Amino acid sequence: MPEKKIKIIHIIPTLDLGGAEKLLVDIVKNLDKEKFESKVVCLKRFGFWGMELKREGIPLILAGGDKKLGLFVFLKLVKILKKEKPDIIHTHLFGADIFGRLAGRLAGVKVIVSTEHNLNYQESFLKKILKKSTAGLATSVIAVSRAVKDYAVKFEGADRNKTEIIYNGVEAKRFLNKNRDYHNEKKEIVVGSVGRLTKQKGFDGLITALAKTDKKVKCFIAGDGAERKRLEKLIKKLNLSGRVELAGWQKDVSEFLNSLDIFVLPSRWEGFGIAILEAGLAGLPVIASGVDGIKEIIEDGQDGLLFGKEDVSGLAEKINYLIERPRERERLGLNLQDKVKEKFAIEKIVKEYEDLYLRLLSEQDGLPN
Repeated sequence: MPEKKIKIIHIIPTLDLGGAEKLLVDIVKNLDKEKFESKVVCLKRFGFWGMELKREGIPLILAGGDKKLGLFVFLKLVKILKKEKPDIIHTHLFGADIFGRLAGRLAGVKVIVSTEHNLNYQESFLKKILKKSTAGLATSVIAVSRAVKDYAVKFEGADRNKTEIIYNGVEAKRFLNKNRDYHNEKKEIVVGSVGRLTKQKGFDGLITALAKTDKKVKCFIAGDGAERKRLEKLIKKLNLSGRVELAGWQKDVSEFLNSLDIFVLPSRWEGFGIAILEAGLAGLPVIASGVDGIKEIIEDGQDGLLFGKEDVSGLAEKINYLIERPRERERLGLNLQDKVKEKFAIEKIVKEYEDLYLRLLSEQDGLPN
């Protein structure tokens, strides 16, 4: 008789474009299918990544609608968990953390895991109180970096002894580029970035820095968000309309990365910086702000260049430095590519999740018979 699989339900508000959503998708796709059975519950809507999970044959369950989360969604989630009887629930992002922890306990789930994906500086005081008040319901909290662990312990009530660090990972087959041309002297230099257009990501600093660089350099920023109109005004104000473009969300991020020569992540704060891993696999030299989780990826001068937070002049200097030095772009890009393949491969990261799931179930005596 075959061994019974461990049933895991991931809970998340949506599967819209975003780092947390992508990590969930990568975990579910790459878990050992012989040992684990996965389902995903969305509290609001399925979103962009829902289609990929459907193609992979991963069951999706909708607990609510696009409206704000409320009692109806919570009660439906409890009902779903009681029906599904998972061995583990794994929550992602604020609404799912609160609802998932409470509903999981009411449904009698033995192991509740929550991943903290970012430094939630912009969360309200009320949200922080709710996080703290439910932190004790989680069997374990997973932080995607040391910086995120320290934040979760200090501000969100996470127990340091029950908080694990598992870094984000990326799929090499999706982003790996072994044939990047660093020495085509006729090609104009293209700088770029990927991310939500929010204050956190600091794209206003990148745009301002471009005004201080060689006029032949172009810049493309992939993503969308609340800051779009403000950034468009800044581009016009600095007379950069012909050089800087907000390119919107890209269906194929790997193709977008392959069109760049230099990648910049100018975040004001960053829990980790998964975009750096994707750029690294693409062989790109990376310039990033030396903040938080980014410093856990990039070793300044070895596999990337770091600049001070909001130091626009410093960023411009580093862009100009790499523009003139194709060999340095190659050295930094290949060094980072090797590091990402070795340390942040999604297979390695998922194995860490598998080991954690098994250990937590064993400690709770919850291994399925």
